[in-house]
Amino acid sequence: MIVDLNVNNKKAVVIGGGTEGIRKVHGLLDQECQITVITSRLNKELKKMSDDGKLTLIKKRIKNVSILNDISNIFLILAATDDKELNRKLVEKGRSIGAFVYAADDPNISDFSYTSLVNVEGIIQVAISTSGKSPIMARKIRMKIERMLHKIINDSDISNIILQEYARKRAKQEIDTVKDRKEFLYSLIKDKNIQYLIRSNKLEEAKMTALQMLKNLEKMSKT
Repeated sequence: MIVDLNVNNKKAVVIGGGTEGIRKVHGLLDQECQITVITSRLNKELKKMSDDGKLTLIKKRIKNVSILNDISNIFLILAATDDKELNRKLVEKGRSIGAFVYAADDPNISDFSYTSLVNVEGIIQVAISTSGKSPIMARKIRMKIERMLHKIINDSDISNIILQEYARKRAKQEIDTVKDRKEFLYSLIKDKNIQYLIRSNKLEEAKMTALQMLKNLEKMSKT
């Protein structure tokens, strides 16, 4: 089952600072989580990320699972050492403390597999997965889908997503039921004036119009 794991403000630990470990760090950088990297070998890229405050770096020889003992409240563990047996033990340890776990060299013992991700404007993500069977084919298919998506998703779609996020947050404060909130949000997509403003790159005006529609809805409910 493909899911979008929310790691915002949660602690993620990457064990191993080689090519695979750094790749996993890059995948976490824009997720607004607390990244800790444990590695026995320090390279310039990890050091720079540490100096820039993007992660916490622990330089320590990785001999066994005891390296996790001094870290509390771990949400996610990514085992990326070059020792398959150690990765397996790290996964078992992580699972015993209630963390989500992933072994870079063995998706079969992991709680999840990585998808090949298409990212559009940092807002829309489309995941392609072969459930670990063929990462190469997942990447190849991603390239095909990426070209197609960039053709069919336009600026208005992106603006509508931003508007929906804004309106949804405001609607939660004013509209009690999920059903009524959905009807309000659908009405914004159907509203000709709002869609004209979005097509005219007037997103802020579209937000204010949506807010006024919400206020009018509130007034009607009180009469």
